[in-house]
Amino acid sequence: MPSAENEHPLSLNQNIQERRLVEAVVSPHCAVVGERIRDAQFRDRYGAVVMAVARNGERVSGNLGSIRLEAGDTLLLEARPAFVSRQRYNKDFLLVNDLDTETPRHDRAMLAWIILFAVVLGAGFEFTSMLNAALLGAGAMIALGCCSLSQAEKSLDLPVLITIGASFALGAALQKTGVAGFLAAHVLELSGGRPWLLLIMTYMLVSLFTEIITNNAAAILTLPIVLEITEKAHLNQEPFIFAIMMGASASFATPLGYQCNLMVYGPGGYRFSDFLKVGVPMNLFIGATTVAILLTFWPLT
Repeated sequence: MPSAENEHPLSLNQNIQERRLVEAVVSPHCAVVGERIRDAQFRDRYGAVVMAVARNGERVSGNLGSIRLEAGDTLLLEARPAFVSRQRYNKDFLLVNDLDTETPRHDRAMLAWIILFAVVLGAGFEFTSMLNAALLGAGAMIALGCCSLSQAEKSLDLPVLITIGASFALGAALQKTGVAGFLAAHVLELSGGRPWLLLIMTYMLVSLFTEIITNNAAAILTLPIVLEITEKAHLNQEPFIFAIMMGASASFATPLGYQCNLMVYGPGGYRFSDFLKVGVPMNLFIGATTVAILLTFWPLT
């Protein structure tokens, strides 16, 4: 078997379908410890391309070629299948692990980009809804071989989906039992008939509901109540509708209010208190800015 040092530097450009992702941990005895990846000629030496470097459990940022390798670094490599068997017992690596039997489908990259742009354009120009566009795009990715069914299945985060569904159920329960309507009506009555205070209370109410029962449920619950109150008080409904839109969208204080918060909650290693520390000031800033703009540019009566 030829050694990796004798392989041509462009050999990885051939047989793209045979590439696979490999995880390797650098040994203290590795010849490239202390050298930059570029200077160590890692590709020529081992016949693998470094995709990312992790150190002490965190990814090392910056230009890959400028990173100096240290003992214990975990490397994400792209290599041919022979790399695993050739380097598994090499003193340069403490561990060599084949991450997946399915190799990256580089030949489908352009097709995947085309599908992505089609989804964005279809939803952006309202040829179809965002949901339908996403479903069609996901189906096209699988049908045209950009990803396999197993890869698609692994990308689904079941706890996030269950939490989102449970949030909708909580919103429906509050609506059915009348708890949300009771709270909304009494909070809005505190305005005492003053339009500017009613606008502030509307935003605060929607923002509070958003952090508890998701943005969609918050908007659905408060919109009919606000429309009824503004109609009876002969107020301009437009700024109040804008307040509902912004209050429902600006969800930063809890991981429950918006799906994106939930998606980063687990993988990012965040705690509930992290959202409160950063999210509450952001909510206050966005709320103050929104109310100030609405009071300045839209008549309330």
